[in-house]
Amino acid sequence: MTLTQPAPQLTVCVVTYSRPDYLARCLSSLRKNLTLRVQIVVVDATAKSDRAAVAARFPGIEYVHAPQLAGWMTRSRNKALLYAEGDVIAFLDDDVVIRRGWDVAVLRAFADSTVQAVGGRTCNDVPGDDTYDRPIGRLLDDGTLTAGFGVRGTRLVEIDHGIGANMSFRRAILAQLGGFRDDYPGTAMREDTDMFLRVRRAGGRVVFAPDAAVDHLPAPHVRGKRFDVRYELYGIRNHMVLLARDQGASSPTLRMWAASRFRQGVSLPTLRRRLKRLAILAIGLMWGSFAVLRCAKWHPLPAERSGPSAQRIRRALSR
Repeated sequence: MTLTQPAPQLTVCVVTYSRPDYLARCLSSLRKNLTLRVQIVVVDATAKSDRAAVAARFPGIEYVHAPQLAGWMTRSRNKALLYAEGDVIAFLDDDVVIRRGWDVAVLRAFADSTVQAVGGRTCNDVPGDDTYDRPIGRLLDDGTLTAGFGVRGTRLVEIDHGIGANMSFRRAILAQLGGFRDDYPGTAMREDTDMFLRVRRAGGRVVFAPDAAVDHLPAPHVRGKRFDVRYELYGIRNHMVLLARDQGASSPTLRMWAASRFRQGVSLPTLRRRLKRLAILAIGLMWGSFAVLRCAKWHPLPAERSGPSAQRIRRALSR
């Protein structure tokens, strides 16, 4: 008779693209600091497979080479779900390193059966990052998002959304929702927020767990630079789609958010900065409006995805 080990409680998914040194650093931190038996799944969209090197340095890791997913981080996340075995599935960016006790803290947050998603603490080594004077992780009435995911603490905090660099979900809720919406292009901004908001719309609690801490040591973007014009334009476009999907294209929240961005632009101190900001905003709002017409409806979209990709994920997660 062959004995098989039970499925691990936790699966850790790391998606990567053309950043082998950062991936190695992330995996080294997992090997050093994990205290539980954990499944690790790597989805690598780099053109050339790194399977042999990863297997040599980190035996036992599930390495999936998927170059066809280059430029689509969220599709890589959905690919990882097809291999996940844990009851809780966590996602880490390839440029983070976990602190010891991260895995225990993640599972401790899920000890309450009403909790369906957890955002962990993500430390950016920025002065003042460990304090925040606004509500953590909230979607405000004017459509803006609060942050505060570097805040220190010991208690769980109710939130609306977390950060993609360090987020975890129950397997069952991911199956119900059919995985991530995978059409947030470019920098993939708001794909993580989208998932958290959908969990809440499905009736699940979302919490911030400051004990589940990682250090975020940002890698350069493969294309463009962090916070360049391209980054800003995708940010405007994707945020508009997020709000329209969550609250409907008819929601006043979308209009209030656009108005708040315009007010920020005209309040800048110099004419040159004002003109530049307003030009970027005008292009972004126009692009976002076309995307809303294509990707959203007048009323909020269902939290559950449909289509072949969603069904494939549901089958895999229902094993």
